Amino acid sequence: MTLLVLGISHRSAPMSVLDALALDATGVDALLGRARAGKYVGGATVLATCNRLELIADVEAFHGGLADLGSALVEAVGLPWDELAHHVYVYFDAKAMEHLLTLAAGLDSMALGEAQILGQLRQSFTSAQDSGALTGDLSRALQEALRVGKRAHSETALDSVSQSLLDTALAAAVPHIGPLEQAEALVVGAGAMSGLTVATLHRAGVARITVINRTLDRAERLVAPVGGRAIALDAESLAREIADADLVVSVTGSRGTVLGQEQIIAGMQQDLDDQPNKFLIDLALPHDIAPDVEELPHIRLLGLEDLSAMFADTGHRTDSDVVSVITEVRGIIRTEMESLAAHREARRIAPTVSALRSQAEATVDSEYARLEKKLAGKVDERALAEIRKAMARAVDKIIHTPTVKVKELSAGDSEVDYAAALTTLFDLSAKPKADGIDRSKVAVSAPGVPPVTARNNHYIPADGLRPVADHTLDVIEPAKPTGRTLRLGTRRSMLARSQSTAIAQQIAAQTGWRVEIVEVVTEGDVNMNPLAQMGGTGVFVSAVRTALLTGKIDVAVHSLKDLPTAPAPGIELAAVPPRVDPSDVLIARDGLALSELPAGSIVGTGSPRRAAQLRAARPDIEVRGVRGNVDTRIRHVTEGRIDGVVLAAAGIRRLGRLAEVTDVIDSSVMLPAPGQGALAIECRSVDSDLGEFDAEVRRALDSIHDEATALAVMCERAVLSRAEAGCSAPIGALAQIDGHSLSITGVMADDAGRLQRVSRMASLPRRSAEVTRAEVRHAARSLGVDTADEMLSALGITIGGSAGTNAPSEHVDPRTPASVGAAGDTQDGADD
Repeated sequence: MTLLVLGISHRSAPMSVLDALALDATGVDALLGRARAGKYVGGATVLATCNRLELIADVEAFHGGLADLGSALVEAVGLPWDELAHHVYVYFDAKAMEHLLTLAAGLDSMALGEAQILGQLRQSFTSAQDSGALTGDLSRALQEALRVGKRAHSETALDSVSQSLLDTALAAAVPHIGPLEQAEALVVGAGAMSGLTVATLHRAGVARITVINRTLDRAERLVAPVGGRAIALDAESLAREIADADLVVSVTGSRGTVLGQEQIIAGMQQDLDDQPNKFLIDLALPHDIAPDVEELPHIRLLGLEDLSAMFADTGHRTDSDVVSVITEVRGIIRTEMESLAAHREARRIAPTVSALRSQAEATVDSEYARLEKKLAGKVDERALAEIRKAMARAVDKIIHTPTVKVKELSAGDSEVDYAAALTTLFDLSAKPKADGIDRSKVAVSAPGVPPVTARNNHYIPADGLRPVADHTLDVIEPAKPTGRTLRLGTRRSMLARSQSTAIAQQIAAQTGWRVEIVEVVTEGDVNMNPLAQMGGTGVFVSAVRTALLTGKIDVAVHSLKDLPTAPAPGIELAAVPPRVDPSDVLIARDGLALSELPAGSIVGTGSPRRAAQLRAARPDIEVRGVRGNVDTRIRHVTEGRIDGVVLAAAGIRRLGRLAEVTDVIDSSVMLPAPGQGALAIECRSVDSDLGEFDAEVRRALDSIHDEATALAVMCERAVLSRAEAGCSAPIGALAQIDGHSLSITGVMADDAGRLQRVSRMASLPRRSAEVTRAEVRHAARSLGVDTADEMLSALGITIGGSAGTNAPSEHVDPRTPASVGAAGDTQDGADD
């Protein structure tokens, strides 16, 4: 997610435009709701002041986020985009963050350096936070802006040289009404800006302050700290108070005129003082005071547009002391931006450093095991323990300097990818083997198919150190374009976008086609109910398939685990790229492994399959249901709602978050879902072709297909198909190819949660002129069917049984702050 600001202010638009954009509290809430409903918007807040309207959002992609925010603004203010476009400014990523810091410090205000904006930004932040409208990243960005704004005022003389709009107006009032110490002031309205007005008037030494408002207790609360008067607003009291006042400040936020000639004349008729002059200040937007009141004798009126011109003409902007202070504040902002960039780079490189340390620890473990075996019986346990400590200390000292240095270098030099350099130097992309199985690619060869690593298909490996692709990209341009464009459909989550973009890059490199990435929202994306309640089958794919059949997209990329096992009419599974790590992983507090979690610990998962196997492995822990994308689920752990969460290793690898994993759950404890870790690329079948291009698409997709992976997942999915179970059923399966042999291990749970595991092996027929690909695939499916039959028979399960009884009975509340902050995000299905 990335920061995006879309706004209009006094710097980009005249007051007439700002007046038309003025929103009351209800309007601000409506604008925020529309913005948050955007497909690309994860979280947002609205900053609405008398001279500014800004949408500050955390978005998944620049163009999509900008379109969402622009549409929300148009709908909220009722003006067409072509009238707004000339006045809108946009900041993205680092520029957006710099704008927030500048804004919080008051350097973007009409009154340079004024402090009111800091309070207004804090109110915007608090309101959005209370309503659950913020993502974690957006919350941190706003808090950083507030901190830097406060620092600018506390560490420099900014307050001594800044002038608020009201300060400027008060200075202009003195020639008309005389010294403020002898003036009586009337404040119309009791909102937040009225509070700032009362404080400013009190600081200026005004003789008496009266607040008039329709709700008397609000006026009383506002004026009590300064010893002023509170009056209930009605026509009679308003005329009386205008008569007594020398200075009137109106800032109600009302959509209509509060003070017109009629009210002013009524007040002046009751004014029997020798001093008839009255100075009116209108700080509201749209205006509270009718402009024509200035036609009345003895009346002077200043509105926001007048104040803007006055302030622009003041000489303090060029005063050397003020220039020095502003330079000092800009220095603070520059330093803070450098610090934020360094922290961001440190976070980016942290997984690489963690991977290096993990590799070092694994090396120590391996060498110690070898030494322990060699010295068995010759050295006592105490000596062996000292040897192990010495080995660990030595390795730690060796890697300490490079890890510290790479953090320092990456923070100070953005042009060099030190994470990539570290990965290459220490070969960190190589995943260590567990139990002799290289989980980075379960299936790498098949009869008649060369290893995928030897094929020139531009395959992008998921090393776990960085995302496989930039999920914010909307278009992939090929290095050697052919002029053709392919529309690739995907779900909208960060994981789906990342893995689909990687496939798009592969297709573009292979074919020279320009690939447009089209997002499709599915039921699984918007329905927060547990998967078992939704039926599981197809909730993440049906809308994408509809888009494919109707010609909105040309190919669709799915997590293969999400696909229903039954064929879809008119759709062909054209390619299964090489599989990524199919295992499940645990991300737990305090770095704990599954076996190390204390009794009573709460582990989250939305999968009946995982729930059943977790209960079998650790009957002393509580399994609780969770939904949401990867980030949301992990936040449940980091924010203390649960002790751990089980996710698919493939998704974690594709998102580049492998360093956060605390335990890779061995297949002897938890078998993955059929097809887990694999992707499915679908296109229209021959009988549904919409044009000649469809045939070209099928041929192109065959070039990125990996038959070994396809055979393994076909075998696994045959287990599901035979049991007539959906993708959320309590069935796990993992198939592997070794030469011409295909082996599979499956697990199934009955309604009582009792597990049955079965392992089988079969020889696949060799591809030849007589043996077709279809026959080899049939043999793979047959092995899966036989495995399912054996498990069904052992458990006494009738084909088509329900998975609901194995689903977690309790669920993490999706309305808690962490989940609500990501409510606009889509849910990750297969490889979550």
